[in-house]
Amino acid sequence: MSTRTSAGTPLGTSRQWLLGLFFIASGLLALWQLRPAPESPIDQIERARLPDYVVSRFSAVETDAAGRPNRRLVADELRQYVDEDVSELDQPRMTLYQAEGEPWRARAENGLVLEGGDEVRLRGAVELTRAGDATHRETHMASELIRIWHKRTYAETDQAVRIRSEQDWLTATGMRLWYDAPMRAQFDGRVHLFLAPQQVVQP
Repeated sequence: MSTRTSAGTPLGTSRQWLLGLFFIASGLLALWQLRPAPESPIDQIERARLPDYVVSRFSAVETDAAGRPNRRLVADELRQYVDEDVSELDQPRMTLYQAEGEPWRARAENGLVLEGGDEVRLRGAVELTRAGDATHRETHMASELIRIWHKRTYAETDQAVRIRSEQDWLTATGMRLWYDAPMRAQFDGRVHLFLAPQQVVQP
C-alpha cells in the first residue's frame, strides 16, 4: 500500500514530478544565461561608424597645374570613412588661395569633407575672413554652417549669416558667394544693411 497525501496523490509520484520540473527549469535557466546578449542599436551604430583610419594634427596642401598652392586644410583630427567617401574634421582651418589678392581663411568647430574632397562643409561657429589689401577692405563672415566648393570658388549657407567690413555690416538668412575675382554675392530672406557714415576729412 502506498502512502498518500491529504489530496489523495501518491507521494512518490509527486516527488518525481517536482524533481523533473526542477531539472527542466535549471536547464532552461542555464541555456538562457549562456546565450549571447542582443546588441543594442547604439552598439550597432557605433560599430558601423568606426573610421577606417584616424589622423591627428592633419595637414594637406592642394596645388594647381603650375604647382602653386591652391588650398590648404589642417585639423586637430581627421577620421576617414572609406566606404562613405567622407572625412570628419575636428577644429578645421582652411586657406583658399586666389589668383589675385589675399586668400580667404576659414575656421570652424568641426567639418566634413565630401564628394572626393570637392565639398568641404564647415559647422559650428564658422568664420570666413579675408584680409584687406590695396584694393579691398577686410571682410569677415560668420555663420553656423558654410559649404565650400573650391574648384568652383563658390560658398553658400542656408543659415543666418553676418558680414562685417570695417564699420559696415550686413545680416541675412542665407547667402551664395562667388569669392574669387570678380567677387559677387546673393543674399536670401530678410536682409539688414548698415553703412557707417563716412568721416569728412577737414582741409
